[in-house]
Amino acid sequence: MSRRDVLTRTSSNESCDLRTMRTNKKLFDRTPTCRAVIRANACVFVFVILCCVHVYWLDGSQARSTRADSSTPTIRRNSTRVWTTDLHAGPIGCEVSMFSSLRVDIAAHVDFPNCKHFHTKDGANLCAFGSTRSGLRRNRNFGYSLDPNPNDTRKRLYEHYAKDAQFVSSDVVFCSHPIANCEIYLPFDKSILLYGSTRLEFGRDDEYVWWRRPMMGPDSNERWKHWVRNLKAIAGSKSNFIAANNLYDVTYIEYLTGVETTHIPSWCGEDPDFMAHRIRYEPRRPEIVLTPYRLNLEYSREDIPETGWPNHRRQKSRASPLRHKLFDDLHALIRSKAHDDAFNIIDMKQAFPRRGKFKNVHEFRNFRAVVLIPYQASTMFFFQLYRASVPMLVPSKRLMVEWVRDHRLLWEVSYGDPERVSDAMHSHLPSPNDFDAASREKWMDFYDVYQTDLFPHILYFDDWKHALEIVKTTNFKNVSEHMNRHNVNEFYRIRGLWRDAFATMASNRKRDGDDEFENINDALARRYNLQPLVFEHDSTRLRVPRVRWG
Repeated sequence: MSRRDVLTRTSSNESCDLRTMRTNKKLFDRTPTCRAVIRANACVFVFVILCCVHVYWLDGSQARSTRADSSTPTIRRNSTRVWTTDLHAGPIGCEVSMFSSLRVDIAAHVDFPNCKHFHTKDGANLCAFGSTRSGLRRNRNFGYSLDPNPNDTRKRLYEHYAKDAQFVSSDVVFCSHPIANCEIYLPFDKSILLYGSTRLEFGRDDEYVWWRRPMMGPDSNERWKHWVRNLKAIAGSKSNFIAANNLYDVTYIEYLTGVETTHIPSWCGEDPDFMAHRIRYEPRRPEIVLTPYRLNLEYSREDIPETGWPNHRRQKSRASPLRHKLFDDLHALIRSKAHDDAFNIIDMKQAFPRRGKFKNVHEFRNFRAVVLIPYQASTMFFFQLYRASVPMLVPSKRLMVEWVRDHRLLWEVSYGDPERVSDAMHSHLPSPNDFDAASREKWMDFYDVYQTDLFPHILYFDDWKHALEIVKTTNFKNVSEHMNRHNVNEFYRIRGLWRDAFATMASNRKRDGDDEFENINDALARRYNLQPLVFEHDSTRLRVPRVRWG
């Protein structure tokens, strides 16, 4: 076939044969029809590649994590946007991987030193920065109670956040530490997520906390009751959600206020794929580490009052916590060689040369196990340690009650003794803020370390001799593997609880952001039917130095 015939056939049939094109490239390049087909095929090819890249990015964005600091967090579309100004990074920081799996983005502006240790999936740390410095700050601990002029501070923050573009674009406000500071966000058309991680009265009527006493005014009880009224108003809206990360605070909130609270344990772990394939128990050192990082064993029984917290100004022991009297029986066993060197226990400073500080909780997997003596009903450290699948020995409830009676331990559980506003729920329980061993024993049932269904495979000991026997006879590798498998399953269970919570808030949330209000009192009245704030009396509430905000 001649060149002319090919041209004629191509032109007349308006078609391009790929095989012929390969053998007659120059000819087909000159053919308008074929050039159009080539361009069309190229466009289709490029479009398909771009679609694949887009799908890969959406699917992989939740699993990717960088650790580079960023000035602003990136917010993806088609996601729930959560805002927080907590004064502790742990509660929200422990949910980063969990929330990311649910396409929940975090905009955190935390003014607390540990904010730098937590990052969003986009790589931004959780610290307050830039223009947010004029928002809520810790401010020499005055921020916990919005002091020195609470209502004036609420008014100022209302005016500030109403102009904050990132806050305005958020859907949910997350408050945990202290939970009461969500009073700031009542005037806004946002869902409020209260996530209790410590006592409800924190920042309002917490007289036992020594560093809070200078900020306590004569109206602490009034402020507590005002906060409870606001809590009930929040609970009354279906667009809000009230939860706690531990059963103690769930029961505590219900006991004092009658407000039903959902239990959603903190995650504080990695994603399931990482946990299933990369977490391994491979101890390099034979020692057992005494934890947590704070034990409250610096004080002797004589330093601890019958009610309340010890006076921090009193001389406390600078020796190792292992010198506390509750270890006397252990030291006697060690001297008798009854343990055969199987129980080599060290404190945190011995374990970590950096003054007892560790960079990552996974460093504890370098040791044989830990002994955890609780000083609180629930701590973020316990969640982190358990999610890292570190084998742990914990005193049994019977032994803890004995130590409370003999050494006055667990005094930090109580922040204050606020008035009980409702007695409708849990009336069979004694006051949670009584310091006697009998009351502590009743409420000990709600401590994280004793929830065997939620945290199985913890090794409980009734005395130090029993602890030695456990160490001698236990395969810690198997314990760690069992913990790890449980944690993987827990991720999906807890994920379901959070998914339902966010779905409930979203389905009931009214987007009335276009509403205009004259001032904060107008917004409070129309949104929650709350009484107006009185500003003129604030300046005389506390005799404290004028605090500079921002």
